[in-house]
Amino acid sequence: MSSLLSAAEPSLSPPIAKTVPKTIEAHGDKRQDPYFWLRDDARKSPEVLSYLEAENRYTEAVMKPTEELQKKLYDEILARIKQTDESVPYRKGDYWYFSRTVEGQQYGINSRKKGSMAGTEEILLDQNVMAKGEKYFRVANMSVAPNQQLMVYGTDTAGDEVYTLQFKDLKTGQLLADKVPGVYYSIAWSNDNKTVFYTVVDEAKRPYKVLRHTLGTDPKSDTVVFHETDERFELQVGKSKNDRFIYIQSGSKTSSEVRYLDGNQATAAFSVLYPRANDIEYDVVDRGDDFYVRINDKGRNFRLVRVPQKSPAATSAWSGCRRRARRCRMPWK
Repeated sequence: MSSLLSAAEPSLSPPIAKTVPKTIEAHGDKRQDPYFWLRDDARKSPEVLSYLEAENRYTEAVMKPTEELQKKLYDEILARIKQTDESVPYRKGDYWYFSRTVEGQQYGINSRKKGSMAGTEEILLDQNVMAKGEKYFRVANMSVAPNQQLMVYGTDTAGDEVYTLQFKDLKTGQLLADKVPGVYYSIAWSNDNKTVFYTVVDEAKRPYKVLRHTLGTDPKSDTVVFHETDERFELQVGKSKNDRFIYIQSGSKTSSEVRYLDGNQATAAFSVLYPRANDIEYDVVDRGDDFYVRINDKGRNFRLVRVPQKSPAATSAWSGCRRRARRCRMPWK
């Protein structure tokens, strides 16, 4: 590689970012960041954009002698990828859901078939069509309501991992008027087919609140159902595979806490399954009349505990010591 660049290097001068004194104070500490001026969250500062364009021009000039090699490597990598492919389908209700890709197209197609995979394909989202005209495009949080007639999905066109939720009527193929901005990666439908729980992030990109949106209402009036004030913890919201419960997971590196809500009672309050404690992690699934909890309260390794749903706090199974353990993952991840 160095021999390919040698001819270009003598005549190139990389752009040098200026330094501007900047003192940042936090947690009783002061530090200097002379390049703080390069932060431009709005991506609109002429000075910052001009500097970045200069860096791009320099990179292109330095790498120009390698263009033929770049193309060769790209073609070789692409040749090893199955471009026309299909995911493993999964069943929900009467439908089989799957995604597929088509050679020559950059984005996936999300579909379903009724009855079996031999049925007629119903395209839910063609991301190639949706991405037209966008410099960046990504879909996340795609979820079909329990009645299989509505779907929610989030789109990000800025690359900041913050999504705008939109809702689609799968009977008519039309979008509903609801648009919920500022949403992070986890969502959950309630069983009334009109209420969605979702997470939002703070300035540090920490998911710290779970909100509740009801279709047909202004997102500005969405209710905060839980606010995680401890900055060590991040939030996730999800639903059990049988649609029975909605779970909120608060998790740090060594501790966790789960709140649960009957999926048929969208406006009720969440209950804590087991209060957080230092160095204790747990996750939960439900079956029948019980919760099945994987918890490390007895030592480094986890044990499985069956807890009655009617009185989860009334069992002696929770008692035990506090010891450090590896991190757990939620069952819907």
